[in-house]
Amino acid sequence: MKIGFFCFDNAGGDAMALLAKEAETRGHEVTLFPKQVRGLAKERGQELIDLDAMVTGLSSFETEQELEFADFCLKFQTPWFVFEDVPGACLRPKAKDYWAYRAKLVFLAHPSGSEAAKEFGYDGTVYLGPPPQWRLEYESLMQAKAENWPRRKKLVEISGVSTEIGLSKNDRSVGLILGKEPEENNRIIKVVKEALAGMDARGIVLVVGKHPGERPDPNKPGDEERFTQLFVERSKILEDIWVANTNDTKIWKGARIAGSADVMIYASGTNISIAGAYARVPGIYLNDEGVRARVKIQTGGETWFVAELGGAVKASSRDQLADAIQFLLTSAGQDRCCRQQEKAFPLPDDWHTERKIIEFLEKVM
Repeated sequence: MKIGFFCFDNAGGDAMALLAKEAETRGHEVTLFPKQVRGLAKERGQELIDLDAMVTGLSSFETEQELEFADFCLKFQTPWFVFEDVPGACLRPKAKDYWAYRAKLVFLAHPSGSEAAKEFGYDGTVYLGPPPQWRLEYESLMQAKAENWPRRKKLVEISGVSTEIGLSKNDRSVGLILGKEPEENNRIIKVVKEALAGMDARGIVLVVGKHPGERPDPNKPGDEERFTQLFVERSKILEDIWVANTNDTKIWKGARIAGSADVMIYASGTNISIAGAYARVPGIYLNDEGVRARVKIQTGGETWFVAELGGAVKASSRDQLADAIQFLLTSAGQDRCCRQQEKAFPLPDDWHTERKIIEFLEKVM
């Protein structure tokens, strides 16, 4: 069987690589299209002509990248399967109407999503286990925790001067994972800064994680200048607080941020929040109007399932955020959050959902 795999988004692309590797191991001919590359369907459309099946994710902001593949599949009558890298990913607004009912099937990320998928327009759904890339995030986070916690050292900037310090047992770190849009990221950082200013933040280091997709679009005139200006503004926002130097994004990925933090703050539908729930990292989900608007663009809804299920504490304002940070820095707060995470995100017996998905394709094709 010849199978193609593609998802533009970073985490979804990781899932495609796992599926492709499993399919190849089982003797199938595989075409894996690289993630984070625009216009691949137009450039490599000929490779889609004789496929027996095409599996795509649906990316959060650039869903049209996968839909271009779907368009080719439909022209050549190639069965198109939709894979969810997170619950609700099949509900991207751009995939509604014309596209949804043409998909062969949706591989759900959570069994609760079946009804919503059918209402959206999909004819069929199946749940075979958590998306396989969640395993990668979880393992990376657990490794980061093992590496960072014993030595308790971080590279920080104080008044623009870099120095390595050893944190004492009384010092704490608050991690913040950003999204793709720089304007919204700057707003979020201001909210967090104000929350820290409203509490006793002595000994707290803010560890900010930059999203790999936060970069200008070369096809949008003026985007380069816009990003440059917003990054300058961000530097000014961070000038007078104690912030870790995480500029090297190859080292400071989301897993290391979460693995170094006493408390995590999430302000978008980020995959590291899923791993954080499984790894029992105390987490806060900022659920204000701006974040809800961002998530609506990502998923079509205004809620993020991690927080809704109990994997993170919800905070809807600066004051609630300050209270949540203070609470989760206590033993009682950490214990309560951990119990909620254990209930909502029990560790699966088998993380290798990629095997089940390829076996399923073998049976239906």
